[in-house]
Amino acid sequence: MMRRRGLAALMIPAAALVAIAAGGWWSTRPSLPGDTPRLQVTPAARLTALTDEAIRLYAAGQFPRACEQFNRAWEDDPASPARREDVARCFEGWGWSTLRQGRAEEAILLFRQGLRQSPDAPTLLRGLGLAAVHAGRTEEALAPLEAAARTDTDAEVRVLLAHLYDRRDDAGRALEHLRTALGTDPAHEAARRLLDKVEREARAEAGFQREITPHFVVKWRAAVDADSRRALLAGLDTARQRVLAQLGEAPRERVTVILYDTVQFQAVARVHGWVTGLFDGKIRVPVGGALPPLRELERILVHEYAHAAIHDLTRGRAPRWLQEGLAQALEGAAPDPMLRVPGRPTLVGVEALLGDADPSRARAGYDVALWVVQDLLDRGGVPAARRLMLRLARGEAIGTAVPAVYGLSLAELEHQWRRALGG
Repeated sequence: MMRRRGLAALMIPAAALVAIAAGGWWSTRPSLPGDTPRLQVTPAARLTALTDEAIRLYAAGQFPRACEQFNRAWEDDPASPARREDVARCFEGWGWSTLRQGRAEEAILLFRQGLRQSPDAPTLLRGLGLAAVHAGRTEEALAPLEAAARTDTDAEVRVLLAHLYDRRDDAGRALEHLRTALGTDPAHEAARRLLDKVEREARAEAGFQREITPHFVVKWRAAVDADSRRALLAGLDTARQRVLAQLGEAPRERVTVILYDTVQFQAVARVHGWVTGLFDGKIRVPVGGALPPLRELERILVHEYAHAAIHDLTRGRAPRWLQEGLAQALEGAAPDPMLRVPGRPTLVGVEALLGDADPSRARAGYDVALWVVQDLLDRGGVPAARRLMLRLARGEAIGTAVPAVYGLSLAELEHQWRRALGG
């Protein structure tokens, strides 16, 4: 009987959202003594050699060759559950490594290959679901993540599912997963915060009516009249067309849009009073007693839909200065040519301004973000901006992605911006 040994240290963990822990999963065979004569290789010796070579390759990160060797060992011993598991785990490690490199579509194929050998493995199901999220295919992420949640007590899977259902405007399913997660891990802060958010929104939106179009899920108070509804739906279609025409990109899935009165909006959004819209995975618009004039409505909707498109294109990895600057540019805002910024402005500083509790400082952050993004658009246009966002979507840091697209380091660009802005 051959003994099993653990090589968990060789497994590749998930980069974000789901922590994967896997134990040892392949067999150890005793090596032949050094003085063994050269006899005909027995089937057992061949299996030992294949597996030992596969382990060596896996440890070196040579996943294609490692998985090929594990597969050959399994083909020689197809009745062995352990060898089938070896193949599945090899593809799992390969999948996580590929996902960490930002190649989500390839990772999907690798996790699926592993699931052919081990269809119920929670770590493979999690990997497939997370890879689908990173690839922007959230509809395809739900089934494997739900399957993983049924057999795994890890709260992270349920929190991720809650985020996905919340964005789909399915508060019931989101709350179900969050309450189960907190039952498993009562101290889970992210689950607690999301639960509070979803419950707060559900209270504010009680009694809202809902309409589904090809590109939107729209919710509003029953008091909103038919003319206002038609104007809103037309404005949303116009916003989508304008963003798609300029950016060449639109969200793959329906975007939820919710109209609140002013009190409801503040209860849900908790933002500065001057904010006329918000995108936080859903578009939220305060309308008071009536919709704003058509031109203003279209400006708001273009701005917020631009946020949705940027979020989708970057897989949620765009820094806030890029989100806010580009959304303003796409709505048609022009930077102030007389803008001056004291001190030594940096992108880190702009991020801080955008989130400042002081309304005047926050608005200054918006002005600087627009100026910076317009400068980048002047240098490379929308095509360069798209290349930047695609690099961010693959997981590149902004400090790596910017020089690759614009040929200048962030430090060099910030130096030029300081000179232009008078800092």
